[in-house]
Amino acid sequence: MRRLLLPILLLPAAAAASPGGDLDFFDFERASLDETLNVRTAVASRLDFSAREAPGIVTVITRTEIINSGARNLADALRLAPGLDLGVDVESTLGVGIRGNWAYEGKVLVLVDGQRYNEPFFGTAQIGRIPIEQVEKIEIIRGPGSSVYGGFAGLGVIKIDTRGAKALDGAEAAAAYGRMQRGGGETYANLAYGKVHENGEFSAQFHRSGADRGDRRYTDFNGGSYGMNGASDVESRNLNLYSRNRWFTARLIADRYRTTQQDHYDDTVLSRPLARNFDAYFTELSRELLLDDNFTLTPSFNYTYQEPFNGYDAVEYPRDKASHSSRLTLVAAYAAPGGTRLSGGAEYSLDKAILADNTPEVPLYYFKGGKRDVKYANSALFLEGLTQSSLGLFSIGARYDKHQEFDHAFSPRLAWTKVFGGVHAKVIYSRSFRAPGIDNLAMNSGLRPERVTVTELETGYKLTDYLFVSANVYDIRIKDPIVFYVENSAQKYGNYGRTGTNGLELTARLKRTWGYADASYSRYAAAHNTVDFYSAGTGGELLAFARDKFAFNSSFRMAGDFSVNPSAVYLAGRYGYRSPGNVSRFDDILLANVNFSLKNLAGGRLELGLGLYDIFSSGYSYLQPYDGGHAPLPAQSREARLRLACKF
Repeated sequence: MRRLLLPILLLPAAAAASPGGDLDFFDFERASLDETLNVRTAVASRLDFSAREAPGIVTVITRTEIINSGARNLADALRLAPGLDLGVDVESTLGVGIRGNWAYEGKVLVLVDGQRYNEPFFGTAQIGRIPIEQVEKIEIIRGPGSSVYGGFAGLGVIKIDTRGAKALDGAEAAAAYGRMQRGGGETYANLAYGKVHENGEFSAQFHRSGADRGDRRYTDFNGGSYGMNGASDVESRNLNLYSRNRWFTARLIADRYRTTQQDHYDDTVLSRPLARNFDAYFTELSRELLLDDNFTLTPSFNYTYQEPFNGYDAVEYPRDKASHSSRLTLVAAYAAPGGTRLSGGAEYSLDKAILADNTPEVPLYYFKGGKRDVKYANSALFLEGLTQSSLGLFSIGARYDKHQEFDHAFSPRLAWTKVFGGVHAKVIYSRSFRAPGIDNLAMNSGLRPERVTVTELETGYKLTDYLFVSANVYDIRIKDPIVFYVENSAQKYGNYGRTGTNGLELTARLKRTWGYADASYSRYAAAHNTVDFYSAGTGGELLAFARDKFAFNSSFRMAGDFSVNPSAVYLAGRYGYRSPGNVSRFDDILLANVNFSLKNLAGGRLELGLGLYDIFSSGYSYLQPYDGGHAPLPAQSREARLRLACKF
């Protein structure tokens, strides 16, 4: 996996632009090291830049690297990126930590083909629902994205592009079967079709999968337990349609994600499995207007319907809900003579939430003001300018958001970057915010947005034609973080003091004709933290996330089209709750995988993969990154998985 630090310019134009099927796919396998360092990329706008020259820090993961590594899901892919880790929230749901900070609830934005997967109640996004088989590219912004995206991108962005018509060029089918030590591995089937025609293009992808989340035994803090094999089902169905013609582009994603669990949201195991549904539907319609050779205007409209955390139960969870989210965006981009570029626009969004008719008449279940349905509007203006000179590339951008329920938020970003020979350097200062969600406001009507300030410095050096190294240091300061806590048996949210981290990330990439090898080291230290609910009690660490993390990923072409692809993640100790009030250090963990890949069979139409995961049976468990009463959630045991893909 390519985890070198690729600098990307985050222009506000991206707020509306969804990545259509017209995006070229990057041929990573044939690319030289220099081509990967200077790949043209547009993670968040219609303007593209040389990766080493653009001011921003991201990790880019291509489809080739995903397939070679044998990644079973998005979590497998994210774990290999520097600065990222995973923790458990409630009901077996997993969330992302970025540079030691818990980012699951509204602090990391997840985009799939430009569609915002975060639900508006708490801001969460279920990463397990995204079919890895459909993914063409993943871009991870390990830093504020609010100057582009607004209030759910305070600490980072995970942007996913699925396969387009040009990459598919016909029909493909793929299937996989996995088996853990006690059974219950994932089985999936994926069908895809794409074709470019004279006046546009069309693509369609369908995915269906089923699995057990794990096969080990979960034990709560009171001694209750249940075997996850057969009681932690995860089922997914996903339909993704895209069309582009001479008049407009359109996207439709229907995503039905269903789970069962018994660990629930506190320290007690349920007596029976409880269903949880996360159904969602996304639509987008847009058109790019080329007013002259240097000026474009792009209006777009998005509508999303979601039913997160649903699964009505009269005793355990008598509260189902749904949301309707609409967003209208207008983006203008202008390239002036001499290298100056400008981009800006406006966005208006409206979120409506509705409780199910069977919700009991209990004030605790209602929205703010004791209502069964609410509407919240948000208006935003954004602008960015950049100019190139002999001193380097200078970028100034900002976004202004005004939500009807809380104070305005201003998110500026200043950046400078310079490339000279084999060396590049950059300095980035940005501010962002996390907006309270609908249910956050229902539990505390006085919540304020949390504010994030981040400073980043990076340098990279191409040592040879085959080897590149880079180093990144950062300081993250979060003011008034929105924190979940329990007081007198009541669940609450509140703005609570300060928190944050500082640290460094080192990466190295070796790329030769025989394959590639990547290595990274990430280290963070808790800084400015006054939030007891996040503290590991050591002063230097926060709950759940390893202070020191090593990641390695590689691919070795052995003979012809046969390759061996080993990868590993080493977590040097984590702190978490073993019982209420008892925080202690968990053992170091080594997660080692290997995937065997055989491509271009049957005249280039067939490929096979055999993956072995957690080879050394590490006993890894996901820890809760806050004091929420949830015991460690066991991950899968050692697993083997067979994948078959065929092109028609």
